[in-house]
Amino acid sequence: MYFTQFPINMTRRESRKMLGSPYLMHAAVAGSFPPDAATGQEGNGRVLWRVDRTSDGGSRLYIVSPGKPSLLGLDEQIGWPDCEPQWGTRSYDDFLSRISDGQVYSFRLTANPTLSRSTRGGVTDIKNQNGDSKRIGHLTVLQQEAWLVGKQAYEGSGVEVPKLFANEPVSRAQRNGFEVLANEVGIPKVIVSNSGKATFRKGARGKSITLVRAQYDGVLKVTDADALRRAMTCGIGHAKAFGCGLLTLVPLGK
Repeated sequence: MYFTQFPINMTRRESRKMLGSPYLMHAAVAGSFPPDAATGQEGNGRVLWRVDRTSDGGSRLYIVSPGKPSLLGLDEQIGWPDCEPQWGTRSYDDFLSRISDGQVYSFRLTANPTLSRSTRGGVTDIKNQNGDSKRIGHLTVLQQEAWLVGKQAYEGSGVEVPKLFANEPVSRAQRNGFEVLANEVGIPKVIVSNSGKATFRKGARGKSITLVRAQYDGVLKVTDADALRRAMTCGIGHAKAFGCGLLTLVPLGK
């Protein structure tokens, strides 16, 4: 696996277009790999990407991938093609191999917190016009936090835990090999930010897509290193092609 950091040139028109359309950014990222690259395979990792805002008002693209990307085309579109490369790619395998149970990390995850309509209040599954199951996004911060950490999100909130989370045997975090640490009164150490909807089209004449996204920042403890590695290389949740699902870690010590 490889890990890439790519600073985005915010003065370029193409950069602003891509930042406003997850579909265009997806196409640009996919174009950095050969057609037969594992851009959609879950077995041994897949291409994941995320755009983070930086403290100086800029944006940085992160990519995790099974193969090494060729970023010259992306540099031509949203970088500084006439300068020394500002981006860098390194092997991710060494970092992944050092993850073990009990370690503590700060983390960031941009995700698409959704649920199947059939799980809310026992309502029969709703289909869209194509006959597919319909997913709806969690819109409140509490719901979005609970999407990751489960009913623990409601600790100290004064709000009754919805059945959807109250009956959940394990949280999504636990299923992916980690627990979000809590403070002394049991409130998870996680901040949900940059929450909102993104609406864009799949191509010039494609259908309109509305995507709910949220950014999670917090502190986690590894409970299942293998499961966490799968989450970091295969992604968490839906809409991975559109910049969701990439979990990154920074060590905090044991």
